[in-house]
Amino acid sequence: MDIGQIKEKFKSINEMEGIGLNVYFLLSVEGENQLKRANIIEDVKQDLINAYKNQLKKIVDNEDIALLNLSSADDRKSVLYEYDLEDKPSIFDYFDNIADQANQPDYFNFQNDSLKNLEGYYIYLGDHANNILLYRKQMPINLFRQGKIYLIKDHQTQFDKIKKEFLRIDTKVDVIKIGESVYINNISIPERHYEFNDIIVKEATSSLTSIENLEILENIEVLSERIDDLPFARKLSKISTSSPVFNLPKESIIQFVKNHDKLGTEFKYSTDSTQILLDTKKSQNFFLKLMNDDFLHSQLTKFNYVTPAKDQL
Repeated sequence: MDIGQIKEKFKSINEMEGIGLNVYFLLSVEGENQLKRANIIEDVKQDLINAYKNQLKKIVDNEDIALLNLSSADDRKSVLYEYDLEDKPSIFDYFDNIADQANQPDYFNFQNDSLKNLEGYYIYLGDHANNILLYRKQMPINLFRQGKIYLIKDHQTQFDKIKKEFLRIDTKVDVIKIGESVYINNISIPERHYEFNDIIVKEATSSLTSIENLEILENIEVLSERIDDLPFARKLSKISTSSPVFNLPKESIIQFVKNHDKLGTEFKYSTDSTQILLDTKKSQNFFLKLMNDDFLHSQLTKFNYVTPAKDQL
């Protein structure tokens, strides 16, 4: 799907009559995940439906939003990322369980279950023929637990305390599933949680192998030493699957670097001048930009630019 088709999907959901909503809690109990269905009264469901429809409308109305593959993520702020990596976080596994409306999990029961184990929640929005699935990571600030004192309005001049545990669903959306495709709406959540870090390191390791096969670096080990640095690994990981630079002969890349008004002064070379030598972190960062094809030339102004954001014509 392109971004226009995604927006049309959201519009069709928002315009549905008698739209349905189900909420599912992902609980983490002693390291084991459990999926429980939340039994929510109809009046509250309608409030949630309206709130999630507003969230979808924000995406529909955003004229600047772009759609990118996660493997080619850049520095743009308003982006939906389509998940295109081979390995997937375990939270994706539960989308299929929820989509199977014929086999639903048990209801959350306050006698047997606890909100303190809430890892996140899924939203099924729509009906059997037309639906989307949403996921939101549970934030500790949204759980108000017994034993703490929260003041609420009682009389005109007095406060009372909340005597029950309660959960605030903030209706923000981190992950969206449409059909067989998964889209990341809030990239910071998978970057900070779940197995995403391990997936990124694996992708970065694959990138290192591709770079090594190109035989363009004299000391590739300096990149290997930084692979546990997540921001660096994140930049490294997207190179192997998206960069067209790997389709070029090594000699063409070296010649481009030496003739470039910026890169020509950033790198040192092997004694025979056939390989790049990365002697500083700055040169390593420039090398990643090079392999990601971030150095572009304007045919109009004849200026050279560094730009990670690229939409092919």
